[in-house]
Amino acid sequence: MNYPDATLYDPFVLRTIFFEFPQEDWEAEMADFYRTDVTVPATMRVDGKEFHDVGVQFRGMSSYFTVGAGHKRSLNVSIDEANPDQRLHGYKTLNLLNAHEDPSFLHTVLYSHVARQYLPAPKANFVKVVINGESWGIYVNVQQFNREMLDEWYPSSKGARWKVPGSPGASAGLSYHGDNVAEYERRYTLKSGESKKAWKALMQLCKTLNEAPIEELEKKLEPILDIDGVLRFLAVEAVLINSDGYWVRASDYSIFLDDQGKFHILPHDMNEAFQAPMGPGMGGGRGGPGAGPGRG
Repeated sequence: MNYPDATLYDPFVLRTIFFEFPQEDWEAEMADFYRTDVTVPATMRVDGKEFHDVGVQFRGMSSYFTVGAGHKRSLNVSIDEANPDQRLHGYKTLNLLNAHEDPSFLHTVLYSHVARQYLPAPKANFVKVVINGESWGIYVNVQQFNREMLDEWYPSSKGARWKVPGSPGASAGLSYHGDNVAEYERRYTLKSGESKKAWKALMQLCKTLNEAPIEELEKKLEPILDIDGVLRFLAVEAVLINSDGYWVRASDYSIFLDDQGKFHILPHDMNEAFQAPMGPGMGGGRGGPGAGPGRG
């Protein structure tokens, strides 16, 4: 069934996304290029419309390594890979997730629905995926953290964006690691293009969080951090028990530095919410929120 008039992330619509790869060994080829910037071209068909030469690649970490060949792995789809103007209902990227560690398939969609009532967060719904005529079942369809998403929430999407990758030893919780930018580059991934100014601003935020006297902290943070937004983010993380995010593992969240010089913290990986917290942030680890993990 086609839904040409429904938005891409309509929670009441279950689209089928068809992929056609010209080669039979598409899965092996994608595995060869895992964690590179190389995508495998395919034709995608959605709502009766064909999108040629989209770029497909496997994504994820534990959601990839714990799934064997021939089974459902998460997919990233660059709709604009060959044609920069090509969009699906206004979007140029798809994140199709296999709901790793979530047998209910509901964690990400429910977390997104609740979080978006209080702060900027990715949209999420469900789609069915068919590859070369074979059904691969239901995937969680999650909005990409990019300028298109930021335009939906902020007056301007100009600025710097960081993705905090999966649990780097619980040390990407805005702790201060000195003034050597390399210490931050290995913990945070800058997605908006290299910028010495952006890295300097991030280091200053971390230094302020961890070294400013408590009685002066709010005053010093107010010009550089959306404090109300961060408190909302932390509340949602804690109440919904996101076991793979900032609160527990000091990882898998997003950072936006707007063009006015203020930082915003957003949720990113939500599939391990609604379950018992496990990780470095629990039991005395340094991944917890509040004054920043670096405060001990």
